Amino acid sequence: MKKYLSLLLLLFVFLGKAQELKVSCNKNPALTGEQILIQYTIEGQASNFQAPNFNGLKVLSGPNPSTQSSISIINGKRESSRTTTYSFYIQAVKEGIFNISPASIKVNDEKVLSKSYKLEIVQAKQKNKKTNSKLKENLFIKVDVSKRNIVVGEQIMVTYKLFTRLDLQNTELKKLPELNGFWAKDLETSSRFKREIIDGLPYNTATIKKTVLTAQKSGKLIIDPMQLKCDIRIENKTNNRDPFANFFGGRFQIQEEIITSSPITINVDVLPNEPINFKGIVGNMNITSEIDKDTINTNDALTYKVKITGTGNIELIKPLEINVPDDFEIYDPKISEKIFEGGRKRSVKTFEYLIIPRYEGEYKIPPINLTIYNPRTKKYEKKESSLHKITVNKSNSEEVGLNHQKILKKEQKDINYINTKTKLHKINNHIINIKLFYILFFLPVLVIILLTIYEKIFPKENKDTMSWKNKKANKIAQKRIKS
Repeated sequence: MKKYLSLLLLLFVFLGKAQELKVSCNKNPALTGEQILIQYTIEGQASNFQAPNFNGLKVLSGPNPSTQSSISIINGKRESSRTTTYSFYIQAVKEGIFNISPASIKVNDEKVLSKSYKLEIVQAKQKNKKTNSKLKENLFIKVDVSKRNIVVGEQIMVTYKLFTRLDLQNTELKKLPELNGFWAKDLETSSRFKREIIDGLPYNTATIKKTVLTAQKSGKLIIDPMQLKCDIRIENKTNNRDPFANFFGGRFQIQEEIITSSPITINVDVLPNEPINFKGIVGNMNITSEIDKDTINTNDALTYKVKITGTGNIELIKPLEINVPDDFEIYDPKISEKIFEGGRKRSVKTFEYLIIPRYEGEYKIPPINLTIYNPRTKKYEKKESSLHKITVNKSNSEEVGLNHQKILKKEQKDINYINTKTKLHKINNHIINIKLFYILFFLPVLVIILLTIYEKIFPKENKDTMSWKNKKANKIAQKRIKS
């Protein structure tokens, strides 16, 4: 019985520690047009968050995930905790009770659901509407587009500018526009505020974002709104009469507002009657070419530069096809570019090709023809580079076999660079005479045997002069001792 009670107790403890996806709201009830913050919080590791259905409420931003970790040491035992929060900023257009469906998230491969949430929206009074309109007049984002009617491949400049007459403590980019159908390049901007007078009212202005867009397809392309979170420093009217609160900074409070720019529609037309060799180059450009030398030896390298200058989508131009003679080898180009304002100002793009001629002779590199659509004149313009004549001399180190290769290449056979004329010579079965082979094979053995016999007959010590003199002296000394 005690065992069963213990198991039930452990089960209750386990269920008590089960993960829970909590939902909270900063304003309930809320007013129409008011920005509402809804957060979903879970403790521990979790993934694959699925947003709820807000059923008629306008989602301004979200989900915006944030993670908070903490470590505590109690009696030498270290414990760590992690909390993940998903935030939504929403807005109600009309009054009523809105039922927000449950959100879900995965914890240890198990799906955890939050509770559904009921949000009450009350009609705002005229005073609050005036406050919101006043806020929009004193804090807003203005989008400036250089052109709204363009063709495919044409560029436009889009500038996002912040206007404010309020005391801003901080600004944070919440949502960037999705530029579907455009190739975009962001330009550097200065976040410093400047003073501007608009309709007799002074504003502090700052450029948030500046982008050059190149249309990649036709139709009505929409530039989505940008969202910016602003922390506004306002006076706290409830603490105006409290001297202690005023002394410790309680006179002011921070109000958080999210402002949104207006969407922009760009009309993109199809290019009229595209030529066959058109590569999608749009703008006002010219093409030039040059070579570093016009006289060269075979197997030496020369540099062929192609330079495109002007304005337009010059950054998107790919390497050009170069028609060189068959006897030349050409390698992939080295590309360098100087692009200003995404190509809206005069820019330069250079393709540098390495070419190696293999045979002597007089050759020509034909001009490069480039078809460009000029949106100002609304016409296709043909640009042409220069014709280059090259004299190739025979190199001193050139191999004789290259002449055969050249002949074969001109004959246009299936397999080139193979010498078809081969001279074969019949040779004997043995390279040298068999008798001479055996003599040379056994001669070293015979020499070794003769040297061994010689050493035995004539010892080495007989050849030693000092040893021979000592032996003679000993014999003379022995005779004298005997006498």
